[in-house]
Amino acid sequence: MSTALKSVFSTMKKQGLVKMMEQYLLSRSVEEDTDRKNETNSPSSALGCTRANIYQRMGAPKEILSARSRRIFDNGHGVHDRTQTYLEEMGVLLMREVPLFNDEEEIQGHTDGLLDLQRNLIEVKILEIKSINSHQFSSLKEPKEEHRAQASVYLFVLEEHRKKLKTLYPTWKDFKRSELYRRKMYAKRYAHLKGGRRYTREQKIGFKVNQHIKCDEILYKLVKPINSVIFLYENKDTQDYKEFEIKRDAEVLARALAKYRDNNKWWKKIK
Repeated sequence: MSTALKSVFSTMKKQGLVKMMEQYLLSRSVEEDTDRKNETNSPSSALGCTRANIYQRMGAPKEILSARSRRIFDNGHGVHDRTQTYLEEMGVLLMREVPLFNDEEEIQGHTDGLLDLQRNLIEVKILEIKSINSHQFSSLKEPKEEHRAQASVYLFVLEEHRKKLKTLYPTWKDFKRSELYRRKMYAKRYAHLKGGRRYTREQKIGFKVNQHIKCDEILYKLVKPINSVIFLYENKDTQDYKEFEIKRDAEVLARALAKYRDNNKWWKKIK
């Protein structure tokens, strides 16, 4: 019996406010699962299994989060939101939840933010936040291998997009004139979204489009590439931090792109 099904039966035995909350959390997990687009490569699984990637693209059923797992997931989201808020108040977070895509390599995902520690749009860095338990935190001496690959993909995708914007729109005036076109283009990327309990389909798409437009403006204003990712690990038991900065790594990126291309090759054979 699946974890989610066990959670459904367990919820049926409960009463009062707890039962209402459990039912709500289960319904949220179902809704949020339908918002994910499957037919792409995710930066977070840059070195992942090709078979798993193909199953994902085929729309294989996913394990819906149980109510308890949803609370654990939301705790992790709370770490992100709290840290992003601190950095916004400090004036060094340019934006949070930065969308990224590369159609050539069939990549789509998002980063946790863009940092401008010097507040001059010269040394902008990518932010990635991770919450881990005390055991993992105490043994963490360097970024995990999968996080190095994730960082390389982030840097590659954002730089390719920055260069494309600069090529397509040579002047700031050209760039601003293109906004309506870009809005329509980005909206098409989220045509699969559906309305839910908290937001309508239009609100969801509008939010995503606005994030792309904001990201475009930041990237267009940059005079040089983003060259590093700061991984901020928080011990979710003690709220201590560890920070690692990951620079561009051509070898790691080559491995990640080779994996993506293998995924794409197999997907084209069976779709």
